Amino acid sequence: MILPFTPREIEYIIAWKTEAFWPDEKRVIDKLRQALDMGGTPSLSSRQVQIILNWAEKQTGGHYGGGQVRNPEEHSIISKLDAALDRGR
Repeated sequence: MILPFTPREIEYIIAWKTEAFWPDEKRVIDKLRQALDMGGTPSLSSRQVQIILNWAEKQTGGHYGGGQVRNPEEHSIISKLDAALDRGR
């Protein structure tokens, strides 16, 4: 899945996970950094999209349906993640 994140959104996502614990998380961060460095958009699997969505849920204080989205970037990121998962089903 190609995710049309802006460079600012990619920076937000990377900041949510300053240290990758699992290899899958490291791969996601590496793909995001590569997209940021190349000025492109990341291509992620549905599992990797779910990993980022999990980070978003933690960032916004729980399941985002009941969590607090604090800024336009977070709202945009979550919307793009949801849309990507809907397309993948």
